Amino acid sequence: SPPDPLMTGQDVSDLLSSILRIDVDTKDPGLAYGVPRDNPFVSLEGARPEIWAFGFRNPWRMSFDQKTGELWTGDVGWELWEMVYLVTRGGNYGWSIMEGSQQTVHPESKQGPAPITPPISEHPHTEAMSVTGGFVYRGKRLPGLRGGYLYGDYVTGKLWSLWQESGKASRRIEVADSNL
Repeated sequence: SPPDPLMTGQDVSDLLSSILRIDVDTKDPGLAYGVPRDNPFVSLEGARPEIWAFGFRNPWRMSFDQKTGELWTGDVGWELWEMVYLVTRGGNYGWSIMEGSQQTVHPESKQGPAPITPPISEHPHTEAMSVTGGFVYRGKRLPGLRGGYLYGDYVTGKLWSLWQESGKASRRIEVADSNL
C-alpha cells in the first residue's frame, strides 16, 4: 500500500516531511531554540512554526547556493520518480499527494496550506533510484559547469548538472556515469 500511513506529508501540525528553520542562538519558552518570526507558518493556527517548507518524502542532502542563497535539495522518491527541488519559503512539494509531478500516491488527500510546487527536475526510476542532492558549482576549474547544480544518484552512480532560470530548469546534462 502507499506509504505515509499517518498522512503527514501535507500536515503542518507536525514536523515530519518538512524542512525546518530555527534559530540556534536564541531560546523560545519551552524550546531549546528560537523560531524566526518571519517563518511562513508562525501565524497559522495549528501549524508548527519551525516549518519552512513541507511535502517532502525523503530529502537527502540540502545546500545553499553561495552566490544566490537559494536552497536546493534532492528528494528520494517512492515508486516512480526521484526529484530535485529549489526550496522556497512556505513551499509545498506535494508528498504524499504526489510523487514528483504525478498524482500517484494519495491524490484524494487534503492538500496543505500552500499550492503544490513541482520539482525543478525529476528522473524516472529507469535512470535514477536514490537521488542525492549536491551543490551549485561556483569554481573556476570547470567553467562549463559553473552555475550548475551538481547532484547524483546513489544506486546508478550517475551525476548530473542542472541550470535554472526563474525557478525553472533551463538545461540538464549528464556529467558522468560512474561505476559506483
